[in-house]
Amino acid sequence: MISVVIPSYNRRDCVLDLLRDVFAQQDVDMEVIVVDDCSPDNSVDAFRSEFPQAKIFVNEKNGGPAVTRNRGIREAKGDIIVGFDSDVTIPDPLLLSKVVARFSEHPQVDGLAFRLLKPDGKSEDTPRWWHPVPIKDYADKEFYTSYFSGTAYAFRHEALVKAGMYPEILYMHYEEVELAYRILDGGGEILHCPDLVALHHANEVSRRSEVTVFYKPRNQILLAAACLPGAKAVQYILPRVCYQFAKACRGGHMKDFFRAMRSARTLLPALLKNRKPLKFETLQRIGEMKHGLVP
Repeated sequence: MISVVIPSYNRRDCVLDLLRDVFAQQDVDMEVIVVDDCSPDNSVDAFRSEFPQAKIFVNEKNGGPAVTRNRGIREAKGDIIVGFDSDVTIPDPLLLSKVVARFSEHPQVDGLAFRLLKPDGKSEDTPRWWHPVPIKDYADKEFYTSYFSGTAYAFRHEALVKAGMYPEILYMHYEEVELAYRILDGGGEILHCPDLVALHHANEVSRRSEVTVFYKPRNQILLAAACLPGAKAVQYILPRVCYQFAKACRGGHMKDFFRAMRSARTLLPALLKNRKPLKFETLQRIGEMKHGLVP
């Protein structure tokens, strides 16, 4: 069975559109879980009214995307977790049945990265392409990857739990990166599947400047501290911190930059207690992916 997990925050109409697409899926055994992150609008009432067959959960307090996705995963009963952010639609009514088929065809694969297109259904959603190979050469190809977007994805439930699910300390941004690393470090594979398509409508809420001026510089430090060996962590952090500092100077965001640095310093002690650097073999494989050496 598939468990569809949808995090929601103040996006009533978007989620209703997505739920219509999900419940139009054919030839699949599924449950649908919506986790609301304390929306100030009447989202929850609308979901329960129009889709009583969906399982609706509400966080006790606003926890962010990582917490909200993890809540849905913990509540799920399915063998496969399919996650959609609230600002996507699904044009293919057989998408979920294709997910089941793909996992059956590839027993060694733990995760499927969907292809994300803009609302026109033709243009690539370039800002969300963080795969290790160029979008212009690989968008329409199947390949093993070290990344997936939380916008639309599928994983074996057991693999997500084994990998520790989303790192909640990050709140938002880079949480998919660390989870992908943990999946690979546990011996799993993530496959980019160009035929599994979701349309991303890039809701304005997801483009808050706070993501780029606060969460990005902070979480780059936390990601490196959690996942990378000492020398590699320093090599990763230094150029990025310098770049983010220069960017903050140009954009007039120095207060946000220093707030991000203070937050990182506050969170580091707790993070370092559970630090688990990636294995050498995992780092080597990720490096090979960057050079297009993994078919």
